[in-house]
Amino acid sequence: MLAIKGVYNGKSVIISPSEKAPHINHEVAVAIIFLEEFNEKQERSVRLLEIARKMRARREKMMPLNMNIKELVEAGRER
Repeated sequence: MLAIKGVYNGKSVIISPSEKAPHINHEVAVAIIFLEEFNEKQERSVRLLEIARKMRARREKMMPLNMNIKELVEAGRER
């Protein structure tokens, strides 16, 4: 079995430039699977949620600073 990605425009399939299509001299059975298109906004939203989850998980692993924000700013100014 060989899988090749492409785009179907309603008339024909255009193979993606990154895909290598085999040279075929005879008829071959073909199965076409239509993949669901993702909305770019939805995809971005999912990525942002995943980033937020990772940030929260990392923050939970950090030791508490035992300082409030004002003290952190003042300590930074003193350096």
